[in-house]
Amino acid sequence: MSDMAILYIYRFFWAVFLGAILAAGFRKSWSAEHGKTVGWMEDREKAVVWMDPIVLPIMLALFPLIYICAYGISDGLEYCLCLFVDVFVFVSLYFSGLLFLLPALRRRYTARTCAVLWLVPVFLFYQPHMIYLLRPGPPTAVLYVPGTALRALIAVWGVGFLVLFAWKMASHMWFSMSLRRNSSPVEEPAILESWEKMKSELDVHISIDLRYSSLIGTPLTIGLRKKKGATYLPERPYTAEEAEMIFCHELHHVQREDTHTRFFLEFCKALGWLHPLVWTAVRRAQDDLELSCDEIVLEKYDGDRRKKYAELLLATAGEGRGFTTCLSSSARTLRYRMRAIVTTGKKKLGVGLLFSVMSLSVLAMGKMSIATDRAPAAEVLGLREDSLSEAWLMTDETEDREVRDLEGLTEYLSGLQVERLIHTYEILPEPAGYELSGVTTEAVSFRVYDGYLEISYPEKRGTVLCNIRDSVDWEKIQSFV
Repeated sequence: MSDMAILYIYRFFWAVFLGAILAAGFRKSWSAEHGKTVGWMEDREKAVVWMDPIVLPIMLALFPLIYICAYGISDGLEYCLCLFVDVFVFVSLYFSGLLFLLPALRRRYTARTCAVLWLVPVFLFYQPHMIYLLRPGPPTAVLYVPGTALRALIAVWGVGFLVLFAWKMASHMWFSMSLRRNSSPVEEPAILESWEKMKSELDVHISIDLRYSSLIGTPLTIGLRKKKGATYLPERPYTAEEAEMIFCHELHHVQREDTHTRFFLEFCKALGWLHPLVWTAVRRAQDDLELSCDEIVLEKYDGDRRKKYAELLLATAGEGRGFTTCLSSSARTLRYRMRAIVTTGKKKLGVGLLFSVMSLSVLAMGKMSIATDRAPAAEVLGLREDSLSEAWLMTDETEDREVRDLEGLTEYLSGLQVERLIHTYEILPEPAGYELSGVTTEAVSFRVYDGYLEISYPEKRGTVLCNIRDSVDWEKIQSFV
């Protein structure tokens, strides 16, 4: 069995495995939130699906260090560039596609399912196999970007990413400190009783402050660290029923660690800031976080309680800032949430959908590479009129044949345009049909076959892989034998 076949089999089984893990994690989370825990599902305190969403930004920050240690500075940085391009392309295309499909998905599947679909990049790019998955290759698509333009694009994107994400982090920290300074603990016995009642019903045992603040118009939860978590209420009176609705909504956010999900979504927006659809997609994803909590709060409510919940959302409408989850946000979102509240009917859980999306995402990832430095093959090889030492033409059907007209071959290679890939793949398709190999007087060896020019330099210069732009004229090459 060829290396390529083994690679494809591995990727297929890994895709199925990760799809099954996501489906099982979602089912476990759903059961935990609905009090159906048994055996290994006994802990209801956390309803995170599979893993914390904050893992992705952390892992992407660590990958460069891991790659440099594993492959050296030059190869490690090239590998990182390929990975980050793949992450950018996947997140941009995935979020854009999900954005267009979202209306149909919302009609057929639960809001919780839609919210989890936005998290697929977390499960896709955290994995240990990301350290070596791209290295074997091969790429399906090659994007040519001139070296100067690539460096300019990276600089523009990098500045935009750092400015946008740094601003978001600073805004969050400022808002968090302002809330803390302009707040006071909730002391009303009835409100505290409703708070403790909901914590007990949902098995939430972590310490969360409950405070009033004059800076907000809607209840919200803030805190990326558990010890700093707090739920804030606007300064207004609440009935016991209203307090119960608010706390049920916000504590479900706490169970799901949705403040971390907000952090992840803002990271994705900064990552794909050049793509306008990513901005819209992130807003829709944030809407789905709130819709999914509405959904579980309203599951056991009758029409009268649903009406009161809708009135509560309208009475406490406001905007959350930073990495917060809030009960009632913008008017645009409220219109859809009002429709969802009054609409009843059973929707699909979507376990099979999550399995399929995750599996297909694994198979689709790692298929793009970037090429720079477009030039004739002879120039890349450093060939002159008499610098080609020897060459052979090989086929599956005949023995290797030596190329006798080296000057003619050199001239042909002078017209064969290639593009240097910024990353060298270890496993490539086996040549089907013809293969040309040769050695120059500088001890540089090379192979030419359909699609690729592979160059091996002496000593420590390593191997360079080039994408051949046009098809190779094998009949022409045979005339040199």
